[in-house]
Amino acid sequence: MTRECGTCTKCCDGWLTGSAKGYNFWPGRKCHFVCSTGCTIYEDRPKDPCQSFTCSWLDDENIPAWLKPNESNVIMQWRTRDDENLSHLEIVEAGAPMSAEVLSWVIMYALNKNINLAFQVNGGWNKIGNQTFLQTEIKIA
Repeated sequence: MTRECGTCTKCCDGWLTGSAKGYNFWPGRKCHFVCSTGCTIYEDRPKDPCQSFTCSWLDDENIPAWLKPNESNVIMQWRTRDDENLSHLEIVEAGAPMSAEVLSWVIMYALNKNINLAFQVNGGWNKIGNQTFLQTEIKIA
């Protein structure tokens, strides 16, 4: 499977938190270097967070094409932890509240794959998963 970002810039459009070359971005404030055609410093973008960020839509063939971030308004990212019981898939709303269709798919995906899931609905955070995951305070987003 080969997926590409193409015209999707959701990770840079102010839905994640980070800093690029001294310019901070966070939910509500997009990256200083993003424009309508993509990243203006792509070849020289910083390792963290730009090069190290992994959009799960790009890497996980089980995630359907219609869940591309610029089409679904969600960004999916695996969060791995030293304690495997705390590793989880994180779903961040990106520009609009998560739709019922997307919410239904991510919940069924987590339940069918037996994975931990942290997901945002209308700005609030929810979790599904094993007891350790559910009982542990985890820094989300």
